[in-house]
Amino acid sequence: MLKVNKRSEPEEFTKYKSKHKIINWDSFTPEIKQVLKQYLLEEQENSCCPYCEIEINLENSHIEHIKPKNIFPNLLADYNNFIACCLTKKRCGNSKASKWSELFINPITENPEDYFEYDIKTGRMVPIFKEGEKYEKAKYTIELLNLNDNRLCEIRKRYIFEFLSYSNNNKNSLSNFPVKFPSLRRYLEGRL
Repeated sequence: MLKVNKRSEPEEFTKYKSKHKIINWDSFTPEIKQVLKQYLLEEQENSCCPYCEIEINLENSHIEHIKPKNIFPNLLADYNNFIACCLTKKRCGNSKASKWSELFINPITENPEDYFEYDIKTGRMVPIFKEGEKYEKAKYTIELLNLNDNRLCEIRKRYIFEFLSYSNNNKNSLSNFPVKFPSLRRYLEGRL
């Protein structure tokens, strides 16, 4: 899971909100949503889904309200509540849907890397802490977003194997190895 460092709201979005009455999410045209999504992708590390870290683009992503718009209607048009998220069924934003708890690790206000590490044998994300509030938050977030689904763990395992194989032969040129799963990559580099 990745930290998202928000920039200021895109000017086109600000102008749109000032010229139109915003009643619900359908108040935004597909065109302004595309502008917004492009801007979100540019501010997210490597254009990755902040939840699962799979690379995304305009076609395979949607705008995610971190705090659900049906529970927090006052945040419906709040740029600081948006990320671009993958469309994977049963994972990430689709798994989270309209659920909300203060236990959820918000990637805009918190650094997820303070909560998670990886099991390099299985590719699973695991809480760094074994008890307490940080453990509960990590456990809740992993389960809510389904971040340890089998397919994702297999992709991570393959990346771990490839990274470790490459690093054994090329310790001085890791910058040439493709960056996928940025937080996993940092975790692996920290173990070398």
